[in-house]
Amino acid sequence: MKRKILKDIFDNLEQSLYSDMNIRIQHNLEDGKYREYLVKNVLTKVIPSKYSITNGFIIDSNNNISQEMDIIIYDKNYVPPFFEETYTVVPIEAVIAIIQVKTTLTKQALQDSIDNLNSINKLESKTGGKIISATGGLLTEKRFIAPYKIIVSYKTDYSDTHSFIDNMKYVDMLYIVEKGKTLTIKHRKNIDAIVNKDKNQLLEEQKNYNVEEIKDSRLAFFTLNLLEKMKLINNSIIINYEEYIKGAK
Repeated sequence: MKRKILKDIFDNLEQSLYSDMNIRIQHNLEDGKYREYLVKNVLTKVIPSKYSITNGFIIDSNNNISQEMDIIIYDKNYVPPFFEETYTVVPIEAVIAIIQVKTTLTKQALQDSIDNLNSINKLESKTGGKIISATGGLLTEKRFIAPYKIIVSYKTDYSDTHSFIDNMKYVDMLYIVEKGKTLTIKHRKNIDAIVNKDKNQLLEEQKNYNVEEIKDSRLAFFTLNLLEKMKLINNSIIINYEEYIKGAK
């Protein structure tokens, strides 16, 4: 019988992530930074090299700043190195996805993660010059980028029958690493909800989505879904750094 090579690779990565997190907890070595390191380690194996992975804060040119993010995935082609190496802040225009990592997803931990991720809602992206829209051919001078919001947790104290579907109005993916748990993914119905000239229209269109719950090969679905969304969200951009120099008006 032919083996599914790609499936086996992701399943082995998922088993390794589960084992590393489990060993750490069993020996009372729970550490938030180590937990984030394990997730980052997996992401570095599957995220294309044009992207970088860090932690820290997200800013906009109006001097707004997010809460601290456990993991930020951003397009390094548009960000000068000092943003990461000196200040550990990333411009909102370059951010592709943000992730909060937990050991146990309690009701409070879930709410805290959602509040943390939603702290980027106040940030406004500004682009300079002209770009090609997602519809192909149309030139526009402004776009709003909606980074994907993700929660990853080793385990949860919710019952096995609990569904996180109601929580997906706030996040895009929720991944419980513990065996037998689910990966919950939001699929937006309208591609225009990913790149759009009008922020209010974008937020309104994001209310239209389907939710899928996956129990097998969850890391494979998590990664491939993220890559697909990264491909859709990341048109060529020109960050208007002049706005950052001027600051809020």
